[in-house]
Amino acid sequence: MNDISPDTTSAQEKLEHFAANVAHDFNNLLTGILGNMELMQNRARRTGVTTFDAYLDGARNAGSRAATFAQRLLAFSGRAAQPAEAVDISQLISELVEPMRDHLNNLTMDLSKSDARVACDPGQVELAVHELIHNATEAGGDILVSTKTENDTISIIIRDTGHGMEPAVLNRAAEPFFTTLPNGAGKGLGLAIAERFARQAGGSMEITSQAGTGTTVTLTLPLMN
Repeated sequence: MNDISPDTTSAQEKLEHFAANVAHDFNNLLTGILGNMELMQNRARRTGVTTFDAYLDGARNAGSRAATFAQRLLAFSGRAAQPAEAVDISQLISELVEPMRDHLNNLTMDLSKSDARVACDPGQVELAVHELIHNATEAGGDILVSTKTENDTISIIIRDTGHGMEPAVLNRAAEPFFTTLPNGAGKGLGLAIAERFARQAGGSMEITSQAGTGTTVTLTLPLMN
């Protein structure tokens, strides 16, 4: 009788592997769809046909949103991560968030002055912070992005004064694809992406929230020696 090795792969790893495969196949399909849509639009322009312009634009916009969703799936899976490098967290966040303040007048920053560095993929830092700010924007209220250096860690803190979460929702908040928003296709990945980044960098994510008073998400990362 052959020995069968037990499957020690965690449910999270299986989900991430599944997401990576779906994103890969989805992107291949979208490449063909969007390519043909572009050819149709080019032919319509050459022949002067404008009857279908609105439909073609709508199809391409939907395809672009689908491509963005595939990219987020890939980010959640961890397959898009690049090799770690020394990242000055406060400086990177400053450069990322400052331009956002031009169209988000309720967004403020309070960054630690230290040049504390973390070994991580800078692209994943940017993605995690972007996802958390997007979530805070949807929650409403004021948004504060801050960093705090303490002993051998640095924390990235995104706090909003929006509608907050009831305990039942908070318990599931970081669950992949969980969302309370209507028409939630492609949603429910922001916190999962941020949590995966923190875990990959050797850190952790904590969420505190109370209905009516807002939400705080803290990514705590180990500093380089």
